[in-house]
Amino acid sequence: MTTLIASDNAIIEVNNALNTVLSQYLNTNGNKIDIRFDLPEINSIQSEPTVSVFLYDINEDLQLRSAEPRRYNPITSTLLPGWVNINCNYLITYWDANKPSSDSSSPDSQPNNQAAQVMTRVLNALINNRQLTGIPGAYTRIIPQQENLNSLGNFWQALGNRPRLSLMYSITVPMKLQDIKDNITPISQISASVVQKPSLNNSQINQALTDKLCADLGGIEADTFTSKNIKVSGYNRKNINDN
Repeated sequence: MTTLIASDNAIIEVNNALNTVLSQYLNTNGNKIDIRFDLPEINSIQSEPTVSVFLYDINEDLQLRSAEPRRYNPITSTLLPGWVNINCNYLITYWDANKPSSDSSSPDSQPNNQAAQVMTRVLNALINNRQLTGIPGAYTRIIPQQENLNSLGNFWQALGNRPRLSLMYSITVPMKLQDIKDNITPISQISASVVQKPSLNNSQINQALTDKLCADLGGIEADTFTSKNIKVSGYNRKNINDN
């Protein structure tokens, strides 16, 4: 059975589960990485290295439909609430605690700079936790750029023309619908019966064959001949009395 989350706090539960996963991988071995679920101010310098988890899009996942039917509650004679799959798309970005350096020899300009290290831990956290804590029915994945953001170039232009290391992450969760009462009349008994039609006797069969033969011979009445003076073989006819 699919585990559902209530619609009243679905987004909050997803955010909390994601925050728990990221915290386990970012804040280890004395590392202090701030996690915030919004976008910092444009051109702002953070007091601590920061990972921004920005929920930019929510939609119903129509490709991931469930074939599981709504269950019936025999006590109340009603169907239990159904659900829909809701897709939450996040932009996860690293924000430095220092101003950009113009010196290529600075630590932030090296292959193992802090942005690469932090986002590597973020990547490990996401790909190693396909199931979110408390939401076992969630479906998670790292996704390419979405049309919802128009283009990353325009997005970063709106944030001060300074691109930052980022990735896009999608979570699909089954959201419980409201408990709308659908009264259903239970099926208490199933029965079946077979009505047998009377079989045809020989005289009825002979009459039907005679009528068919008369029609094939051009509409000759059945009483114009008898079985003693007619013989039909293929398309030959003989000994037919004209009365």
